[in-house]
Amino acid sequence: MELICSKKLEIDESVQYKSKELNLDYYLVCCETDNSCTYGIQINMTKDSGESETAIINDVLPSKDQTMELINLMHKNSVTPVSARDVIYDCIA
Repeated sequence: MELICSKKLEIDESVQYKSKELNLDYYLVCCETDNSCTYGIQINMTKDSGESETAIINDVLPSKDQTMELINLMHKNSVTPVSARDVIYDCIA
């Protein structure tokens, strides 16, 4: 697992949330089998309240470069663990 990028989001104070900051970390995950390797994505979200959520999606793509592009796109659009699977499916389907 390799950390690719991180992002800190500040939530608008006019919205009623318990947390005011979210930290998102995006990881490249290598999934090795007997003679092949595919790549997956892990997203960790930590709230300033200490709560955290994680999504691990294995075997997303066989290409490291394409998976890195997808991670960068997810980072740019602040994809959270809750929506990660749907976003990945929409991007590669």
